[in-house]
Amino acid sequence: MIKYIIRRLVQSIPTLFGITFLSYLLLWLAPGSVVERLYLAPNIKAETRARLAAQLGIDDPFHIQYLRWLTGDDWLRWDTDGDGIADQSFGLLAPLDEDGDGVPEPPGDNYGILRGDFGRSFVKKQPVTEVFIANLPATLELGIAAVLTSLAIGIPVGVISAVTKGRLFDNVARVMAVIFDAIPNFWLGYILLYVFGVLLDIVPLGGRCVPNLYGVCPSLFQRLIYLPLPTIVFAAGFVALFSRYVRTSTLEVLSQDYIRTARAKGLSPRVVNFRHAMRNAMIPVATLLGPIITNVWAGAIVIETVFAWPGVGRIAFTSAIQQDYPVVMGIVILASIATILGFLLSDILYVLIDPRIRLD
Repeated sequence: MIKYIIRRLVQSIPTLFGITFLSYLLLWLAPGSVVERLYLAPNIKAETRARLAAQLGIDDPFHIQYLRWLTGDDWLRWDTDGDGIADQSFGLLAPLDEDGDGVPEPPGDNYGILRGDFGRSFVKKQPVTEVFIANLPATLELGIAAVLTSLAIGIPVGVISAVTKGRLFDNVARVMAVIFDAIPNFWLGYILLYVFGVLLDIVPLGGRCVPNLYGVCPSLFQRLIYLPLPTIVFAAGFVALFSRYVRTSTLEVLSQDYIRTARAKGLSPRVVNFRHAMRNAMIPVATLLGPIITNVWAGAIVIETVFAWPGVGRIAFTSAIQQDYPVVMGIVILASIATILGFLLSDILYVLIDPRIRLD
């Protein structure tokens, strides 16, 4: 198992580098001017635009920008007068004075993502890692709640649908799975907000909590009223997905010889269906958990924007609108790492669910 995990992690390195290159290239090709958005000056003078772009380091050629973002820029600098401050650079159009204080930064000030430094936000003027960590708890709270809800509802519905194949429950469950899988998350979110937040006025219209005097949210139990609607909208598609896959897998398992033997031994239908059949029908669920992690990151952008949920998805959306490149790229890379680990988790769950499967 350990050898397999190490091998998979090594194999994921080229994939991660490919993601970094394509993501940075797409963002570099995006239209619009970062300087005009940051300084709210569409008619800014050409020389001022050039100076500000140079300070941000966005006027360099693509390969210089990419390598600097990936590995840092200390390898492009050198000290010519021996005072310990890099006063010359190779291939850089941007000045070495990045913070505008009139003093060039020392070598190694910009470390690159391979060194764990994603740079600083253009808008918030904070390290990207701090921006990410500050918004991560809200996304994890919503994502974990949605996944647990979908598992708690989708798996039993799938098993019961398979057991009652062709009957009322099965037909209703299949129709509802298609409906919830087809409904866009943002549309369902706005409908529920209008019904329960405007017409009935029983839930807040958005947000995660009402912060205290120190700007901190109270405990989860004191703000549970904010969680149900975004969780339901987030989990709706996952419930449909789990129920359909579990139903198909359970139908296949129920036709196996050992299930007929268990029934012939006089075991109750509940024991046969939920102890013997359901465990072997869980392999598709393990297959789905990897993509589900990806969908949690992607879906969080829509759900958190609709419900004004202060998480990573919302900050990614606002950063993309503001062309805050360091934050967007940092979130993309961290989400990619989570996706790779999610698929690895799926493979490990195969062995835990079915001991007959070996990864060696």
